Amino acid sequence: MRFPDYDRSSLSITASVMNYFGVKMGYPCLPELDGALKDAAPRVVILMVLDGMGENLLRRRLPENSFFRTHDVCPLSAVFPSTTTAATTSIWSGLSPLEHGWLGWSLYFKECGRQIDTFLNRDSHTGEAYPGPSPAETLMPVPSGFVRLNGKVETHAVFPFPSYSTNGADFVHTYDGRDFADCARVVREVSAEPGRKLVCVYFSEPDHTMHETGVASERTQQNFDSLNAQAEALAKALPRDALMLITADHGLVDATERIDLAQIPQLNECLLMPPSIEARAASLFVKPGRKLQFEREFKAVCGDEFVLIPHEEVFSSHLLGRGTPHPKCEDFVGDYLACAVGKSYLRYTTLATKPFTLIGQHAGLTDDEMLVPLILARGEA
Repeated sequence: MRFPDYDRSSLSITASVMNYFGVKMGYPCLPELDGALKDAAPRVVILMVLDGMGENLLRRRLPENSFFRTHDVCPLSAVFPSTTTAATTSIWSGLSPLEHGWLGWSLYFKECGRQIDTFLNRDSHTGEAYPGPSPAETLMPVPSGFVRLNGKVETHAVFPFPSYSTNGADFVHTYDGRDFADCARVVREVSAEPGRKLVCVYFSEPDHTMHETGVASERTQQNFDSLNAQAEALAKALPRDALMLITADHGLVDATERIDLAQIPQLNECLLMPPSIEARAASLFVKPGRKLQFEREFKAVCGDEFVLIPHEEVFSSHLLGRGTPHPKCEDFVGDYLACAVGKSYLRYTTLATKPFTLIGQHAGLTDDEMLVPLILARGEA
């Protein structure tokens, strides 16, 4: 089990990059990155997030002499929950999940009486599009780093799809979302143009492949090999006054055991509503007077697969970060937050739930999910 370290986390990468361009953030900078930025004094800084490429996975999938591993400066802590919604929002904004409120994939919004997939603005159980403005974007607008840097440096967002995260960037570029070569092409072209600039890049692999096939599959291995080779080629093609920073939002584990709370009467009868946030970081609302019963039955069913953290402790322990809590966080975190430390995940099959299966999963407190790399490479062209 690994709790987040908010003094050396993904937020420290953002803090150092923003500090390099003259903007102070609320979380500590990373000395290793500060030193690299000072030594290189790059004209172009490229901050690239490879979704799901956790530190432990990197070490298992690639040899010591690979590009990624020879340029891996240090492991860092992901934010919690260790999931794309929370982590990428933190990386692009410099705010902790506690501060920005985008805690996970599926959040219950009392304002519309539904659990909503925050990034896709759809009903979490039926998959139907929510018929109105995004509750997440409406109720939890996030000041991006792009806005903070306005007028200080030219900012570019390189994303495979339209995203709320790109708001405020001077230039937004899109590319074929499954083709790293196309992504690299855009980065090369932007970096070759004159001017001092920050280029922020998001790529959805290897997360997408690991969700489908698992962390140890042959397809995952091919994905890591390909990303490693193409990132090395990109570094060689970048101008010498460019510095490329590669990190991840989280890692993954193969979640092999499904616990469907709807099918376990002694647990289901204690719940007010289906769990939300994430399958491995689940917000649980319990009926009045049933907490002791729920704790006992949850322990009996889930054993040591989950840590059950009471609402008050979630906030007092700074599990979600430091700073001023976003008001919606109090709504989203139920009586308990069930945090995975094993191989299990929680489901709740409603009468309207569409069936789906993900092999590789994330959002828990294991080392594999919570450790991310910081890879640094200077341009060589």
